[in-house]
Parts: sequence; structure tokens; C-alpha cells
Amino acid sequence: MHVFISYSRRDQASITQLRADFERLGHQVWFDRESHGGQQWWDEVLHHVRSCVVFVFALSPDSIRSTACLAELRYAAALRRPILPVIVSRVPRSDIPEGLGAGAVDYTERSAETAISLLKAFNALPMAKPLSSRLPLEPEIPATYLHAYLDRIDADELGEEDQVELLDQLRTRLTETDERPEVWNLLVRLRGRPGLTRPVADAIEDLLSPGWQPDPQGRFEARYWDGQAWTTLVVQNGQEFDDRGRPPRVDVEPRRPADVTELIPRAVIARGPDTPTGSPRRKKTFPWLVGAGVVLVAGGIAGGLLLLGGTGPDPGSAVHVARKFVDAVNTRDDQAMQQYVCTADLEKNRHLYGAFFDTANVTLESVDAHGDEPRFTILAARTVGNSSVTLSIPLADQNGEWRVCDIDKALSGR
Repeated sequence: MHVFISYSRRDQASITQLRADFERLGHQVWFDRESHGGQQWWDEVLHHVRSCVVFVFALSPDSIRSTACLAELRYAAALRRPILPVIVSRVPRSDIPEGLGAGAVDYTERSAETAISLLKAFNALPMAKPLSSRLPLEPEIPATYLHAYLDRIDADELGEEDQVELLDQLRTRLTETDERPEVWNLLVRLRGRPGLTRPVADAIEDLLSPGWQPDPQGRFEARYWDGQAWTTLVVQNGQEFDDRGRPPRVDVEPRRPADVTELIPRAVIARGPDTPTGSPRRKKTFPWLVGAGVVLVAGGIAGGLLLLGGTGPDPGSAVHVARKFVDAVNTRDDQAMQQYVCTADLEKNRHLYGAFFDTANVTLESVDAHGDEPRFTILAARTVGNSSVTLSIPLADQNGEWRVCDIDKALSGR
């Protein structure tokens, strides 16, 4: 049994805080975090409406115009679920749905007082009664053009011309601010469909390539997409930082600190670059082949314009190079990696990078381009097993640009 929150996706920033307040009061909360559309999604939503002890309707100009939100509200009322209206954005009283105006909690500016008001309103609600054996008719899935796109993506047949037309339409819809999060999900779903032509598949990869995108949650100006999933790296007011709003992934077994030789044997570290390393490596062009556990995060990174000693690249560009290097490691892309490694290492330490790619997935933790020894710190986790090691990798100024260098120092702990 839980609290169900019905809301418009544009109000997600407020909903995150509202959920946190309910959880601090000891209540489990369910809300639709990632709507993928389709009947299965709608069935899950209705299941949680039926099983909730309180139905919270987040009032805003967007939610009262949302077909899905209003359908959820009518269904909750038909089920006689206790309903708690919470105002998350100002709505003219005349526009508020019937029955929701009285007793609504004003949550437009969250404070200790609003949290107390929320608690009082919640405790004043009647207890949820057991459901009747004769349930009301379930509302049909909201019919929107996005669901029509979903049906086309999941269709048994999708010819070459249909693929091109569908991609063009989604690309156009991606420019609509209100629709962008949903359209992004549709593009991810289309990418996973078998039978795509190479030009269409490549175009989707370009759209979904790693980089900064408008925050789909609406909480920050931008959020970093690593090619597979949204990360916790965000930008607000020009400042880049790590958003710890969602709990970190918890391994079934805690990761144990590893010696670097668990990632790369000492024999490989000591071996010269001329020693054969096996078959040549090939670029893997499709990042979805990477393990799903790879997540890119970075914390405490600041980009300034201070030059080291008055010369050399600016520290802010070091963040870009470190991130691109990590992307190359996690997508096993040798060609991309070479763009960010110094010439000296390409000549003497190439075998170390190759072994590194074969044994580890990498998380970028921080970048420090100030001082006499510019470095960036990564957490390298074995692709097989449950160990990890933190490495501090040097950066070098090569012709006015930052380059990853002296990887042997990082692997030997220097």
C-alpha cells in the first residue's frame, strides 16, 4: 500500500520534493517516472491507483489539461480512494476540477510550514476502504499521437520508407520542449528495434550520442546523457556538479578495493610496447553493446578561465577531455581514445590502454587541472568480478591542448 502521485511531467521538480516529504513521513510513494506509453504502461498505472491508500493530485495548469492525469483522477474517485489535492503551481480557482478546490495544500513554495500542512491534511483524510468485488470500468489508455508513434515502433513490419518518415517526425518533435522527454524515450525504443537500416540506425546514434541535453526531469538546465542512460551530472546557472537526488546503485555484493594488478597484470604493465598483444582491436560503433551498469558521473568539477602559469590550455577544457576519454573507454572505441592520448603514450604505452579497455568499466569522479600536476580521477571496475580501483591519471599540455598521458604512472600508483 502506498501514496500515488498523479502529476504532469513538467512539474517533476516539485514532485521530487513532494515525494521526499511523504517518504520522510514514513510513506511509500509511487509515481510514473518514465512513461513509455502503451497498454502495459497504462495497466501498471491503474494497478497502482487501485492499490494506493491515498491518491495525491498535483494541481498545476499542466495537470488539469493532461488527459492521463484527469483519467487517473476520475478512476481514483470511482474507486473511492482518499484524494489529496496539492497545488504545485498556481491555478485559477475557476479552472480547478470539481471537488479539488477545498482542502488543497499550497505547495508552491516548499517550507517547514507547508510540510506541516501536508502532514495535517494527510492525517485528516479518511482511511482507504477495501476495494469492492465489482470494480469500476477501467479508463482507456489516453489516446495521444505519442502512443500512435509507439504502435508504429512496435509494429511487426516497419519498412525502409516508414523508418525514415518516423525518424524525421520524431526528430522534429524533439524540438518541442513539452514533448522532448517522451520523444527521447521513443527514440531510445526505436534504436532497440531490430531490422533498422544502417542510415536510420546511424542517424539515431547521432541523436542519442553522449552529451549535454535539456534535463528531462526539468530540475536543472541540462543533464549529461552517456549514450545509454541519464547520469547524475547536471548544470545549473553555468555550474557543473553531481546531482545526488537519486540513490546510487547498490551492488548485490559490495565492491571491494582492488589492486591495480587485478585489472591489468604486472606482466602487462612491465611489458614493452613492442610485445605482441594479440589480435588487433576493432572499433565498436554501437554503444548499446556496453554493459548496462556503466554510468558516467562527475562531482565537484569547476570550469574556470585561469591559465596555468599564464600559458597552456584552460582548466575547463580538461573536463571535456577527461569525459571524452571515459566515453571512449566505456564504448571500447580505440579511434576516439587516440584523439585524447598524448603522442608519447601512443608510442610507448599503447599496450596499457588496450589491456585497460579489455578489463574495466570506468566512472569519472573528478578533474583537477590546477596546480603543477593536472590529473583526473576515475573509478575503474572490473568487467568480470566485483572489484574496483581508484586511479589518478595525469594530464599533459600538448600543443596547447590537454591530453591523457603517463598512464603507466597512474597504474603504478605514482
